[in-house]
Amino acid sequence: MRTDSTNLGAPARAAMLVHVEKKFGKEYTAPHTFATKSKNAQEAHEAIRPTHIEKETAGATPEQKRLYELVWRRTIASQMADAKLLKTKIIADVRIRGDATDSVASPRIPSFVANGSRVLFDGWLRADPAARGEDVELPQVSPAEILDVKDVSAEEKQTQPPGRYTEAGLIRELEKRGIGRPSTYASIMKTLGDRGYVEKEGRSLRPTDTGDVVSTFLEANFAEYISDTFTAEMEDELDDIAQGKREYAKTLKDFYTPFHKDVLARDKEVGKITDLGHTPAEFLCPICGSNMVYKLSRQGKFMSCAKFPDCTGARTEEGEVISNEPAKPIGMHPQSGEPIYVLSGRFGPFVQLGETPKGKGSKSKNKPRRASVPKGKDPSAVTLEEAAVYLSLPRVLGKHPDTNETITASIGRFGPFVVHQKDFRSLKVDDVYTIELPRALEIFAEPKKSRRRASGSGSRP
Repeated sequence: MRTDSTNLGAPARAAMLVHVEKKFGKEYTAPHTFATKSKNAQEAHEAIRPTHIEKETAGATPEQKRLYELVWRRTIASQMADAKLLKTKIIADVRIRGDATDSVASPRIPSFVANGSRVLFDGWLRADPAARGEDVELPQVSPAEILDVKDVSAEEKQTQPPGRYTEAGLIRELEKRGIGRPSTYASIMKTLGDRGYVEKEGRSLRPTDTGDVVSTFLEANFAEYISDTFTAEMEDELDDIAQGKREYAKTLKDFYTPFHKDVLARDKEVGKITDLGHTPAEFLCPICGSNMVYKLSRQGKFMSCAKFPDCTGARTEEGEVISNEPAKPIGMHPQSGEPIYVLSGRFGPFVQLGETPKGKGSKSKNKPRRASVPKGKDPSAVTLEEAAVYLSLPRVLGKHPDTNETITASIGRFGPFVVHQKDFRSLKVDDVYTIELPRALEIFAEPKKSRRRASGSGSRP
């Protein structure tokens, strides 16, 4: 069941009031009804609530239990009396004991101020104390009361830039601007991640280089179509269509006809957009000495000469010169006799066995064997023997005695692992280059730790 409703059925509200009186006391009961503020909200069902309000805990996993507790606390709090808080400011003058001027504040030390509040009646906060946030609880004091100093400490604070959006914060901002609807927010967040426009750092969303390029391009060429006003108005028009107040075909034609012309015009005027802005002044083109700009390629962010394509000078994102000369092999593979190269790619440095094929169809056929250089290893220091070891992956360790299926060891996006019948096990201690079949069987015999992953997914966690 999906619902954006804030309505609670009368029997449910009655049961909540009984439970509140029984658990907290009659003075905490206060029946409430709420109306949604969301446009075009789905209100065919009740609000999400516990089926039995007297059941304060439920769920089989820690995540389920925390979710149920959140729903229970918010639901029970909705039928409780308002909390009463007294906003409080305490100003304390400093007096030095034994001083001849003990009767007045010392002019040498400024007054100390504390801002916060006092809870006169906790009301619904009794059920959901975490909702109070970081509000400071101050004690009750009286004018001219003498306070004893317990501790004095100095803490340096600097002005910080606004924090980055979290998913919840971004959704709140979209709601504030009238963009999107409750039923579309999840798909918006998913699209941002799937297309690589943002990446998560803890709970924060950080724009990627791809996101910067796309955002810059849209702002420069289609600003009218990504403005808050246009987006909110389009949402309202779509709502009118859903409610039968506006004609569907005419609305789309009025939008798409001028939009299509703009796209065709920009397509002729604008080439491939990959610029990410100017580089620091100390990084000049290694060939002609001109200024450089950051650009985005399939391998990631790098510095390019501002005169490209007339000049092909380039540096890495860190400023190291990228040579235009063809890569030279570090030696020949001891078994196959093919050349081994140390190269750099989108996901970091790697070793390659043999030449990269050229021509049409070469991307999918006859690909040379490749292996990642382990993290922390300097690519320029990779020896021929080490490269041959890296290229030994994936290693076939043998067959599982129960299924007669192959067990393989390799390194993936999330580190080294062994796999048997799509059952991937990460190697935390064992060396992927030396692990043998008996040890792999011991790992598969251990219970697999539960992970949150897509249902039915056969990919490695």
